[in-house]
Amino acid sequence: ERKSSQITFRLHMKNGRHGIAFDKKSTGWTIIGIDKIPGQPFLRVGDTVLGIDGLSMVGLPISEQEAIWRDHQNRHVPLTIEQCFIKDLLPGGEAKERIKEKEIQNLKQRNQFLEDLMKDLRQENEKLKYEARIQKARTQRIESKENPWSKRSSQRQSAAMRVSHLHLYKQGSSEPTSPRGEPDLNAQPFSNLVYQWNVVRGQVDAAILMSKRAKKFMAKMTAIHKTFAANLEKAAEDERKKIESMKPGDKMNSCRDAFMMVLQQCTEMSAVHLRFAESVSTQVFIPLSKFYEVATQISESTQNAEQIYSKKLSDMLISTRKSERETQHMIDDLLRQAERLKRHKAPKGERVSRSIFHRKAPNKLHLKKLQTKTIEHMVKHLNLCAKASIQQKKYLEIEMPLVLTQMQSIEEMRIESFRKQIQNYSKIVEKFSDDYIRVAQDIQAFGAVIDKDGDVRNFTVNCAYSEGLKLPDVKYSLSKTPEELKGDVIVLSGADVFNLTLPDIMESQKKSYPELKVPKIIVALTEAIEHLGGFQAEGIFRVPANKKDLDTSKRSMANGDYKVPESTSPHVPAGLLKDFLRGLREPLIPEELYSKCVELSKVSNYSPSFDAWRHR
Repeated sequence: ERKSSQITFRLHMKNGRHGIAFDKKSTGWTIIGIDKIPGQPFLRVGDTVLGIDGLSMVGLPISEQEAIWRDHQNRHVPLTIEQCFIKDLLPGGEAKERIKEKEIQNLKQRNQFLEDLMKDLRQENEKLKYEARIQKARTQRIESKENPWSKRSSQRQSAAMRVSHLHLYKQGSSEPTSPRGEPDLNAQPFSNLVYQWNVVRGQVDAAILMSKRAKKFMAKMTAIHKTFAANLEKAAEDERKKIESMKPGDKMNSCRDAFMMVLQQCTEMSAVHLRFAESVSTQVFIPLSKFYEVATQISESTQNAEQIYSKKLSDMLISTRKSERETQHMIDDLLRQAERLKRHKAPKGERVSRSIFHRKAPNKLHLKKLQTKTIEHMVKHLNLCAKASIQQKKYLEIEMPLVLTQMQSIEEMRIESFRKQIQNYSKIVEKFSDDYIRVAQDIQAFGAVIDKDGDVRNFTVNCAYSEGLKLPDVKYSLSKTPEELKGDVIVLSGADVFNLTLPDIMESQKKSYPELKVPKIIVALTEAIEHLGGFQAEGIFRVPANKKDLDTSKRSMANGDYKVPESTSPHVPAGLLKDFLRGLREPLIPEELYSKCVELSKVSNYSPSFDAWRHR
């Protein structure tokens, strides 16, 4: 088909895997697409089949076209490159006239085209990923503004927001660095510098933000004190009206008068809170607000200046890297062309075969032009590198120190302002405390107004009419005394005799063993040790008893059974006696007698002083 000067046809490879569509315009042949239709070796324009196996189908009836197509399918004869360009493919034999040798040589090889196409797709994919990261960074920045103290608004995130405008690229890759501004092992030194700058910037922003939070807190505290003062004054006034409307009772008026004075002092307390709120507002809140406004303006100006400086240097570095890639590509292409010139040099008398998928072998003139152009690009790249070095030196020695000096002035001003406002707040609180102490002293003096004797006397006079009334005496009629109840509770509750105090043990056995002056368990265990031959046993009180026998005897005695079987080892009652003394809640020797007992133990021989110590 032919429409004016535009011709479109599709050429399928003889391997039947891919096809390439070409479009001829006034500028020459252009690849417009790829077909993946295996097993169809035919030439077509759009949806119209022009020829099969070198046979033209233009102008033939539909029945003849179908017959040719069926015959081709039966034979499965693939097309060759030469069969595609028969003379009668287009009306009037115009195929060879329109397809010039120079235009055919400009067609790229199939593999090169596919590589370029995949490269474009990769670049588009990287671009979409980069835009997604930028959008995510913007969303996080909005969230951090809504909640500045959240975890998402850290210094690292703040740095990411400010570095996202810098289009920094890694060496040898079209992918930009992370908009988070984090230094990467493959990143350029400039990105590391920007990251460090953003860390400092984040610290300054965090300090300014702290001043903002302090300002907001002072505003909230002022509002709270004003609200409290209004509520306190209203509550005191309402209570005063209620008391005034009440009828005085029983002539006890001194307490009433004192309470009315307290309500009056509540009004004074509300005035104290109002003065405190006004002082905080004028001496702390307003100066903090002014500092925050000024610091924010200076911070924004420094940020804009830093962005301009960084953007200028970033663009310069990007241009340098782009020029480096282009120049290197030209150098590689020049070397490839020289290699091809050597490879395509045919012996005398032989002709080098050419096709639409093989470019014409380069000649020396073409190679010379390419060499000259490459050298020119290398010189331009050298000049661009020199300019980038000058710009980078200016950035490091002039522009960035200027920005950092402004940031230092912001920080010094912030520290001085914050310290001054804290000192002012301390003085206000001190004055507030003095006023509160004065109010407390006045309220304490109101206690002297209360006349106890007068109120009692008035109360007695008013209650004289009930003088003749009497009530019956209340007698104690419970079944047990507190001492008896304590002993019964110990016995009935099954308290562990191995974990009580000596008074509790003696109280619990008062009914069962009233004649004993020591716990029954001590008597039973000492008798068992003597009866079982413990005095002659080796290692008595040192050799441990059998654990099972010890637990069995301990449970029996805890339940009140103090009998020890004849077959028991003397080490069992000895171990129980040690457990009993060890488990007492209070020491066997009271603390007040401990020093005396130690001193008494030092007496080596019996003397009259021994009896004196014993009776002390």
